[in-house]
Amino acid sequence: MASNAQLTLTGTSYTQNFDALGTTGIPSGWVVYNSATSTSLGTVDATFGTATDWGVYYDTTDCPSDVYGTGFKNCASADNGPLAMMTTCTLQEGQPNRALGVRQSSTTSHPGYDPGASFAFEMANTVGDSAFSLTFKLQSLDSASPRITTWTVDYGIGAAPTVFTPITTTPATLTTGGYSFNNQSVTATLPAAINQQSGPVWIRISALAPSTGSGNRTTTGIDDFDLTWSTATGSTGVTNVSAQQSLSLVVIGHSTTEKIRLSSTVEEEGVYKLNILDLTGRVVYKETINAQAGNQIIDVNGLNLAPGMYVAKINNRSSSSVAKVIVQ
Repeated sequence: MASNAQLTLTGTSYTQNFDALGTTGIPSGWVVYNSATSTSLGTVDATFGTATDWGVYYDTTDCPSDVYGTGFKNCASADNGPLAMMTTCTLQEGQPNRALGVRQSSTTSHPGYDPGASFAFEMANTVGDSAFSLTFKLQSLDSASPRITTWTVDYGIGAAPTVFTPITTTPATLTTGGYSFNNQSVTATLPAAINQQSGPVWIRISALAPSTGSGNRTTTGIDDFDLTWSTATGSTGVTNVSAQQSLSLVVIGHSTTEKIRLSSTVEEEGVYKLNILDLTGRVVYKETINAQAGNQIIDVNGLNLAPGMYVAKINNRSSSSVAKVIVQ
C-alpha cells in the first residue's frame, strides 16, 4: 500500500509514530511519492511493503546486500536505543519501534528516488484551525552510505498542488547520509497561509535535489511526527469548540446553495444566535433561536450561496459550537 485517504483533523494535535506499519501499512493521511519536484507531488509510489525483512538498512553477514532494495520500507527506528550496534537483520526485524523509511538509488537503475523521494501528509482541511507547529525525527539509517541527501520541508494547498512553499526548520539544513547513523529532532512553526483552508493542505518531507558525493545512496527514515494547532478564533472569526458537551451543532444531509439543515443539541433552554460565515469571516446568514433543552432541527432556507466551504456557528453567552458546511 502506497497511500491512504486524507486525514480530517480533530482536537488540537496529531501524532504518528509508524509502529503499526507492519500490521496496518502506511497510516491514514500519508502518501509516499517518487519523482516529486518543487511543482509536483510526483508519482504515488508502489514499492512499500509491510514486511520488516525489506526494511533492513545495513548489510552484515546475515543480511545480504540484495535484501533491502530501492524504495519505501518498514524500517527499525533509530529511536531503538543503541541500534547502531544492532547490525544484524534479526535484531532489526525484531524491533517494535518502527520508522517509515526510503532507500534511494541512481536515476539509471531506479529513477525518481534521487532526487524525488517524498513523504507527504495530507490534511482534508484546516477550517477553524491555526497556529500550527511541527516536530518530527529525521533519521540517517545507513552508516555505510557516503552520499549526502538534503531534505526539504514544504507545504502545498489544494487537491493537486503545483506550488510548494519551503518551511523554515530548526536545524535549518536537514541532511542524511555521509556515513552517519543518527536520529535528528526537527521543529518548525508553520506559516499562517495554511490556516483556515477549506481544501486539502499538504506537508511534505522531500529530497528535491540530487544527493552529493559518490558511492552508495543512503537510507532515510522519519518517525514521531507531531503536529499541534490552536482552535482559537482565526480568520473566519469563529472558535471551534465542538468538544464542549453543553452545546453541539452538526450538518444533516446534503447542503445546497439554497438550503442548509442543521441539528443542534443544547443542555440549557434559552436564546441562541446562529450565524453562517464564509471563509473570509463575512456573515452570510444570521438568526436568533429560542431553543428548548435537547435536540432541535434548524432549516436555513433561501440562502442563494455560492458553492464552497462555510462555517455555521451557534452560541449563547456561555458556550458555542461550530460546524463545517460544504455547499454544492
